[in-house]
Amino acid sequence: MKKTLLAIALMASMVGVSAKTVVTVNGTKIDSAVIDRQVADLTKQSNGQIKDSPELRERLKQSAIVHTVIVQEAKKRKLDEDKEYKNFIEQTKADADKRGVSKEKNFKQDFEDFKENVLEQAFAKDVLKKNPVTEQDVRKEYNQINDFYKGSQEVQLAEIVTRSEADAQKVLEELKKGKKFADVAKQHTIDEVGKKNGGMHQGYINLKDMEVGAPPLHAAIKDLKKGDYTTQPIQGSNNIWAIFSVQDKRAAKVPTFEQMKDALTAQLEGQRVDQAVADLLKKASIK
Repeated sequence: MKKTLLAIALMASMVGVSAKTVVTVNGTKIDSAVIDRQVADLTKQSNGQIKDSPELRERLKQSAIVHTVIVQEAKKRKLDEDKEYKNFIEQTKADADKRGVSKEKNFKQDFEDFKENVLEQAFAKDVLKKNPVTEQDVRKEYNQINDFYKGSQEVQLAEIVTRSEADAQKVLEELKKGKKFADVAKQHTIDEVGKKNGGMHQGYINLKDMEVGAPPLHAAIKDLKKGDYTTQPIQGSNNIWAIFSVQDKRAAKVPTFEQMKDALTAQLEGQRVDQAVADLLKKASIK
């Protein structure tokens, strides 16, 4: 009996060492074993492309905090007692039993995770049930977008990327001699895709979006005509430099309301759920 008690005590102490509390959310402890399991799953699923790191663990911790407050709120709203939810869980468990999946080693933990993930979906559904996105909301959003892009232009660009400003100046010298932009790009750009396609970008960029997201590039591009290129190198991140050419320029067309209705509805619904989660986090006790 003494040996058994000693063994139990040793095991308990080992568990305490191996799995420690990472964060406590409204009294619910999230221990390191949860994060360890998620790291292992991500590493396996990515075939080793995703590596264990403090940054990854911090992102997973933050995700676990969000997940926990949502599940807590879902249970507070008694969504786990909802008939539809319970029937779905029971049917899923019965199917797992029938296929023998429930006998697998990690099924118990995986099924608990599954139930909580379904509760997250139930929470989102409940948020939208209580605060639905109306067609009036969608039309208002569409009108704002339509007004923003009204009369705007969009461009298709080509780009030559260099490792230094001096190299970019050499590119400009060749372009000033009349050489074709695509030929110079194939010879000098450090972008491997650009070497093959003459630096051509796929698709068009609206100048309004560029003005908001990349002001220096917008300032250099906005007045250029089709076939023109920037006459000064533009510095990018990671100390690279680039020369841009306007391959095409045209008036932008805003899709109709009907064309955008579904996407805008989904966007607004996502925003409402995100706001509900943000409100939960704001009120939560996170230690």
